[in-house]
Amino acid sequence: MNDESKAVRNAKVIDIISIMPEYFDSFLKVGLIGRAVKNGLIRINIINPRNFSEDRHGRVDGKIYGGGAGQLLMAEPIIKAYEYSINEYDRRDLNDCKLKGDKTITVIMSASGRLLNSKIARDFSDCDHIIIICGRYEGIDARVPDIINGMEISIGNYILSGGEIASIILVETVSRYFKGFLGNSESLKEESLSGDIEKMLEYPQYTKPTVVKDYAVPDVLLSGNHKLISGWRMDEALKKTAENRLDLLNKKTEQV
Repeated sequence: MNDESKAVRNAKVIDIISIMPEYFDSFLKVGLIGRAVKNGLIRINIINPRNFSEDRHGRVDGKIYGGGAGQLLMAEPIIKAYEYSINEYDRRDLNDCKLKGDKTITVIMSASGRLLNSKIARDFSDCDHIIIICGRYEGIDARVPDIINGMEISIGNYILSGGEIASIILVETVSRYFKGFLGNSESLKEESLSGDIEKMLEYPQYTKPTVVKDYAVPDVLLSGNHKLISGWRMDEALKKTAENRLDLLNKKTEQV
């Protein structure tokens, strides 16, 4: 087996179920994701539920039972798209996903779901097949998560027009934990809300030149004293977290 075919065989598979596949056109071609797709580290497939609609116009939404504004994505096209993803997935000998004891995890992007964080992203990265379902309009028929055993995930306390952007954020977040995705995996240890500073925001960082419009790089970073630099960075991380995300420090205190 050559290196290329081996990479494809070992690729993580991400299936995104969305009625707006054009959202992902540039996402799949640029940056680290584009490189990972090109190199065979990840296979990302976009599955359109409209292809599974029994309506001759490809309709996938309906009025909400009990009344209410807007339309809701119907269960059957979503479930059929999900089943297609499962059936098409190359059933290889893969490592278990520690979240469910299974190699596949199904995620539904929803404002009502668990809030995405670094721990969830790391857990998802252990899976070899990730199915992501994007809502639209007023969301998805509430029977879908129960039928397919899907986990609802939110990216924040706000509302979007659909789950496509949220799914992109999830893919970006999870992919960073895939082996070989980052050029230097050590960088994960120093990023906000992950690694060695998981409960804090990242400290400020600087590059050339040393002075920009009278703003200079802190002297300690030019000192070459790694112990002092490490202490300064921890102090700055604490300061930024206290200013912007005091809730993180409160949670850390509660857990001690």
